[in-house]
Amino acid sequence: MNSLRSDGLCFVCGQLNPLGLRLRVEGRDGRCSFEWTPDPRYQGWEGILHGGIVTAVLDEAMAYAAMSVAGHSATVEISVSFHRPVMTGREVQVRAEVESNRGRLTLTRGEVLQEGVLMASGRARFLAVRDGEG
Repeated sequence: MNSLRSDGLCFVCGQLNPLGLRLRVEGRDGRCSFEWTPDPRYQGWEGILHGGIVTAVLDEAMAYAAMSVAGHSATVEISVSFHRPVMTGREVQVRAEVESNRGRLTLTRGEVLQEGVLMASGRARFLAVRDGEG
């Protein structure tokens, strides 16, 4: 990879990916939040959102929070705790924020809520990536 650019095919936020989630995500001032209603096609067990999708959505929110303070960044470590099953067909609220930003390393935390209940939480470390480094 020679340059960091979006081709619109990101699984989570790519608007040109016909199989993706097509979420509209934006980070500002070290924070990111959005609402989304998971479609049953992304379930694991019947009516329950697949844990990999929960993780991908948390990663995206935390990445956008990190990038809002550090520029282009790549996930170097992520951990997710699942507190309750996230149900499909019901809106979720996804929130993330930067905990610290030192040099090229940004630490974040995020959470997924459904009907005001904490369903999943995560933490991630991001490394600021310079164009041409990828």
